[in-house]
Amino acid sequence: MTLQLIVQMAITGVTLGLIYGLIAIGLTLIFGVMRIIQYAHGEIYMLGAYFLYYWFDKWHLPYWAGFVMSAVVIFFFGAGLQLLLFRPLHGKDMLYSLAVSLALIFIISSAGIIAFGAVIRGISSFVTGQIRIAGAEWTYERMVIAGISLVLIIALWFLLQRTKIGLAMRAVAEDPETSSLQGINNRRIHWVAMGLGSALSAMAGCLMGTLMFIVPSMGFLATIKAFMIVIMGGLGSVPGALVGGFVIGFIDSFLTTLATSELAYIIGFVTIFVILVFKPSGLFGQAWE
Repeated sequence: MTLQLIVQMAITGVTLGLIYGLIAIGLTLIFGVMRIIQYAHGEIYMLGAYFLYYWFDKWHLPYWAGFVMSAVVIFFFGAGLQLLLFRPLHGKDMLYSLAVSLALIFIISSAGIIAFGAVIRGISSFVTGQIRIAGAEWTYERMVIAGISLVLIIALWFLLQRTKIGLAMRAVAEDPETSSLQGINNRRIHWVAMGLGSALSAMAGCLMGTLMFIVPSMGFLATIKAFMIVIMGGLGSVPGALVGGFVIGFIDSFLTTLATSELAYIIGFVTIFVILVFKPSGLFGQAWE
């Protein structure tokens, strides 16, 4: 194994880790605030990728405008799901919301096949060029995508830590009853959290769709990755989702290059099992009921 190959795999691991972290942070935000398991999170990711594909490649409109519009449209789509489907289930057994999210997987993915077809597509590159680090190539496109992912994660941290709406989200996640007594509108916080989590997933889909390919079934693997990361990092923990994203990103990069993607999945799950044996709540998670 050469230094060039190691650096190349590390670069890919960083890029994948940041995008994986973005997907997982959206999922953990939804769970942390609403205490529902959104299994259709990957399908939201898929919709974001297709929105940008049509915007940029079919309609020939500016890439970054499409990226922002994808986040905005999917934000309201996610908020709508909360208001129409999940809000009536608030306070009921989690199995009800689980059933709804599972139904959404089949509805959205089937609608995607009908609307987009099963043909493999890809979002065109928006910038060309590259730099070399120890002989390894790091394209400007991957560099920008990694940078945007990092900026989005930092922006979310600032939102949660330094703004009123972010503090309200944290209060609702910590104790919904007490936050309600303090005048916080829990219902509004719920749809904002669902919309924001969905928007993060859509933006991750845009970025990954630019690097890889897009297909209506791409949401399934994204959901699996997101749940692996969230379980590893701890349910409801944003730092845990970021750390877990890097762990899975590096495992995918190194093992897929040196061995096979199947082995990467096996090692990823084994890593989760080992972590859960010593810390059942995940790396940064807390026990919940």
